[in-house]
Amino acid sequence: MEVKGLLPKFIYTGILVSNLEKSIRFYTKELGMKLLFKTKIKETGGKVAWLKSPGSRQILELNWYPKNYRFGGRSGLDHLCFQVDDAYKFFEKLSKKNRAPIKPFVEGRWVLGYVEDPDGNWIEIGQRKKR
Repeated sequence: MEVKGLLPKFIYTGILVSNLEKSIRFYTKELGMKLLFKTKIKETGGKVAWLKSPGSRQILELNWYPKNYRFGGRSGLDHLCFQVDDAYKFFEKLSKKNRAPIKPFVEGRWVLGYVEDPDGNWIEIGQRKKR
């Protein structure tokens, strides 16, 4: 499913965690991952941390949300993220055939939207904004 002639690029896996600090300690101390960054997400009231294993290009995103957050569960797979050139056009194309719970919106330096795969797993469509 191409938009502008470029295929989407898989960039990370996001999982839900019940305790962000405890999860960071587990992945860094027990599995040797490096913490790349940790921040609060004003749009959701949650917190996020990115980790990476030495020598790997894959990113693990840990997501923690407050109890009153209306999307997602408490633990497990949160979403898979694919980077595209135009999040609005790609979202429009995917949402014609798939459930699309969150239309594209701006979060910091990204335009993000969410669709679901055939099993209901959330797929984040992300476009990095130009500076």
